[in-house]
Parts: sequence; structure tokens; C-alpha cells
Amino acid sequence: MREEERGAVERLIVVDGELTGQLDLVGRCLLAPLADPGTAAHRPSPTLLPADPTAVLGALQRLTGAVSAAVARGPRVWAPNGRWEHAGLRLVRLPPADVDLLYAALRELSAAMVAPSADAAGGSLAPLLADLAAAAGQAPAALVGALARVLAAVDLMPDGDTALLTDALRSADGEDVRLTTDEEEAWQRLAHRVTMVLTESVPLHRFLG
Repeated sequence: MREEERGAVERLIVVDGELTGQLDLVGRCLLAPLADPGTAAHRPSPTLLPADPTAVLGALQRLTGAVSAAVARGPRVWAPNGRWEHAGLRLVRLPPADVDLLYAALRELSAAMVAPSADAAGGSLAPLLADLAAAAGQAPAALVGALARVLAAVDLMPDGDTALLTDALRSADGEDVRLTTDEEEAWQRLAHRVTMVLTESVPLHRFLG
């Protein structure tokens, strides 16, 4: 087992273009600039940046890599009729320390927007967030919110649907999965739930076709 996989926890994740797009946005437009020494050098106090921004970026990169590897690895998941593939349903192993680090960064970034002048050093992270958001064509809340949505999607609260689908994938032991009727209903509810998390809109397209 690779070093970064030690202690990893298996999570049920729905991987689609919304999730991968949010991961790219967070990495490219938020965490990578924060980890850039040149970015910190232009702020009145580098301590205003999230603790160890390079480590935070590394955590996101490992998360992104784990998601991509899980998609490539499979298994393929089919609807009960065997005609429709649920391409994004995957079990992904994520180190809890990486998820915790990303949550810590989210708390710091969110706090900077709620109380932008509260830093004792006399500066604020808020102007930097505004600059990064403007460069990305986003509002600061949307840019930080993308990190929140990513974490919500990869760290779903377990329920009956996630338990049922996790068992189905685990019992397949890497082979293709054909969902039962009950598992298909669980998938539809899960897809609705995740799409609401990622897009904050009603996901009617999940139920068409």
C-alpha cells in the first residue's frame, strides 16, 4: 500500500462533471494561488493565509487523484435493465487527515469572509480572496463555496441509501454491478441529493431518459 493510502477510509462518491469541475476550480483558482509564495509575498501578513497552504493544496491533489483513479478502476454499475450505466458511482479511499485539513482551510477561508477585519496582525485575507475570485470570474463566496461543495460531496453523511449501495459495490469485488430495484431507487435518491449539494438546483436531468 502506498504511503498516502495508509489509514484511508472508503467513501461512496458520485463522480460527474459537476464534481470534477468544482475540484478543478478549487485547485486552480483558490488553493494553488494561496500556496504560491509569490501570492503570499504580496500580502501584508503571510500568516493570514490558511495554515500550511502547500499541505492544503497537496491534500486536494491527492483527493482529486483518488477520485480519478476510482473512475478508471471501476467497476461499471448498471441499472436493473442492464441498459443504462451509472458511470459515476464509485468507492474511493481517502485519508481522513487530508479531508480534515481541507475542512480546516474551509473554516479559515469562511471566517475571513464573515469577519474580514478580525485578524490581529492588522490585515485581512478577504482582499486576497476577492482578487482570486475576480481572476476566476467568481464571487468570493462562490469560490470558497466550491470547496464546501466538494467536501460535502466526498464526505456524505451515511444513510440507508449509501449503506445499500456501498454493500452492492463491495460485494461485487471489482466485477460489474447490476443494481436491484431497491438499489436503483437508492441510487436515484443519492443522485438527487448529491446534485443538490453540487449545483443547489433541482436535478431533473437525473430522471430523464
